[in-house]
Amino acid sequence: MINTKSQCRSLSGILGIVVTAALSIAVSGVALAQAAGKVVGLSFVERQVGNLDQTIKFYETLDFKLKGKPGDWQVDAAANQLTGSKGVESRVAVMTMQSSVSDIPMDFVLREYRGLERQNWSSLSSSDLLSGHMDLTVLDDCNPWMDKLKAVDLLKLPEMGGISSANAEGPRRFVFIQDPDGWYVELFAKMKPAPGAPPEGPKVSNSTATMENIDRLGKQPGFNHLGLNVIDPVKALSFYHDFMGGDYAAFTPPPPPAAGQAPRMAMMNGWFPQAGATNNLRFELIGFPQNKDKPAPAMKITDIGVTISGFEVSGIDDLYARAKATGAITVSEGGIVEVADGRAVILRDPDVGGFVKFWEKKQ
Repeated sequence: MINTKSQCRSLSGILGIVVTAALSIAVSGVALAQAAGKVVGLSFVERQVGNLDQTIKFYETLDFKLKGKPGDWQVDAAANQLTGSKGVESRVAVMTMQSSVSDIPMDFVLREYRGLERQNWSSLSSSDLLSGHMDLTVLDDCNPWMDKLKAVDLLKLPEMGGISSANAEGPRRFVFIQDPDGWYVELFAKMKPAPGAPPEGPKVSNSTATMENIDRLGKQPGFNHLGLNVIDPVKALSFYHDFMGGDYAAFTPPPPPAAGQAPRMAMMNGWFPQAGATNNLRFELIGFPQNKDKPAPAMKITDIGVTISGFEVSGIDDLYARAKATGAITVSEGGIVEVADGRAVILRDPDVGGFVKFWEKKQ
């Protein structure tokens, strides 16, 4: 005699197992999707400086603001683990600068070390590998900012084909200066339109990064972009575009030079979202022809003049694992580090060894 109740219980049990398994798979799929790493956006810049007070003074003259007071000398265990400098004392200051593309300011972290042998890279030229620059949009004229720096004896004009010479007459459209640790700072003036001139058409600054739609100066004064000199444009793009998700146009080699002219540099204008905003900040990758196939300088993360590009990310474990698979080199001791406001890791990109920091905010 067939026991119908027993059969129903058996069928119910089987269905329960199937449903439970299906739910488990679904939940696991959601967890995996949530854990998939991605770059949220460019969030901050860090600089390793030789004299914190002097560097603060330089940037305050350019209208950067201090967030609180500079820290005292201390052993910062998390920072030391991130930079592989166990037991070394440092002091830090955080400054902010208005963004040129949004109303969310950018953070700049300045750190000075002591009790540690550090190479000083402040003499790098503007085209040297691992050199780079920051661009600030100013209003109308660069000259007043140069005058302010000159008044505090902090104006340094590098030789760059005469574009930063101090003898120009009238309003100055752009100029390169250097901070006390050798970083190139480009000031670019958002000029008033000529009387009666029609307004400039809007740029499509949140779509594919081409020269035709790049909003060069942003909507207001403030931090505009970063630039990094690279060895191999294609290899650099495979990291910053293909892996990190930056928006760059396909690489097109510059045309061969005319007779008697020097080869042109390859300028790759692209962008990442500004973290916390819907607008994009440019991140230029620059290939100078003289750097092709050169080895990158033996720069250490704690050296004077090092710049670290800071990106907010989500799913840092997955992103870090995939970054290593691309050939990125880990700087941080032990990999991902627990920090006060989340988790972070510092890497060097697979091309020139540019320093990149991934930071995932505490949930």
